[in-house]
Amino acid sequence: LNPATGKYRSTFDVQLAAPGTYKIVNAVDMMSASYKLGAETERWRGSRADLATVIPTGATDVKITQNLRRTETFVTRGAPTLTALKPTGKGLELEAITHPNDLVASEKARFRFLLDGKPAANLEIEMAPGAARYRDNPGDTKLTTGADGVAEFTWPPAGMYWIEASVRGGQGDVPGAERSAGYTATFEVLPD
Repeated sequence: LNPATGKYRSTFDVQLAAPGTYKIVNAVDMMSASYKLGAETERWRGSRADLATVIPTGATDVKITQNLRRTETFVTRGAPTLTALKPTGKGLELEAITHPNDLVASEKARFRFLLDGKPAANLEIEMAPGAARYRDNPGDTKLTTGADGVAEFTWPPAGMYWIEASVRGGQGDVPGAERSAGYTATFEVLPD
């Protein structure tokens, strides 16, 4: 694994032991709460397991949020495979209709976005090209999924791309908690 932590970023090596596609994921399922104890507003962040013991008896105006975040990137050694691309059914996820390692400039790609395993309709997605830091027009694009959760991307030039989407509201899988879910991924788009 060979992890290294620097001042601005952390890195690690990934050994791809067998041919196929790998999904590298950083997934977070954390809880946050705010409540009043007397006249003071208190805030807390932590694990689901600790939630039951954190909010004191007598607390009022209790608001609990389940925060589900996923950051993904996809790597293929040899021929692309589909096994690692299966969604988990939890939080906001991407289901690949077009394989994420088969993206080519000027060709359309289709991804379905799922919220807890169901199509995320009318989800706004932001797509930003890499290496756009000093451009006057960074080239960000906003897309919206259809009723089936599908968004169609057309990659202008080849390069690296970042996509992000988030949903707030609705019931999480923790009783009484509002859900806040986010998804971020990076993709490499090859020249046509």
